[in-house]
Amino acid sequence: MAFRLRTRARAFTFQLHRRNISVSVEATPNPKSMKFVLEDSDVLGAGTKTMVFRSIYEAQQAPLARSLLKLEGIREVMLAAQHVTVTKANMADWGELQEIVEKEISRFFEAGHEPVMEGAAESLDPQDFEEGSLEARILELLEERVKPFVQQDGGDLEFERFDYSDSTLYLRMKGSCSGCAQSHATLQEGVKNLMDHYIPEVKQIVGLSDELEEDIPRPGR
Repeated sequence: MAFRLRTRARAFTFQLHRRNISVSVEATPNPKSMKFVLEDSDVLGAGTKTMVFRSIYEAQQAPLARSLLKLEGIREVMLAAQHVTVTKANMADWGELQEIVEKEISRFFEAGHEPVMEGAAESLDPQDFEEGSLEARILELLEERVKPFVQQDGGDLEFERFDYSDSTLYLRMKGSCSGCAQSHATLQEGVKNLMDHYIPEVKQIVGLSDELEEDIPRPGR
């Protein structure tokens, strides 16, 4: 996905009888992923980490993700603070799936369900690194200067590790970033430029993806 790239798709609004929640749909730089936004309500809420699910088995504590993964053609669901990023299978067609996903999200919140079970969501509390350490500085820069823009496009990235032996920063790509052909541009043109300016100790960046092959069976599917 391209840094700061954002494409707006046509919006669909559902006036829910109980909670009056509007759901809009945005395209992402990854053609396999769409971003579904709850404009008047939260999904996980502010201050929480995004959560990624690729099977019903993985989503035992995430009823919303489990409901969406039951739909034919849905391959991955990422729950974020105020939106849901849904990734389809290669052979699926958004022309058929988009409205189905919208209605499922609408139905879920209309029924008053919670997206995840109590205690399942993790806070954005910094990892246990010493204040002022290189890792702590990297995390701060990612949270303040990188992740807000990446999340606008339905993606996310997380600090994986920093390798002192060759000064390589490893980041985990999530949501629309995972498997996206433009992720390299995000890392090398966006994140790397910021690191060069603020944390020159980082010499190179590697993006890691958990994307699975289409023909590998997944538990619970």
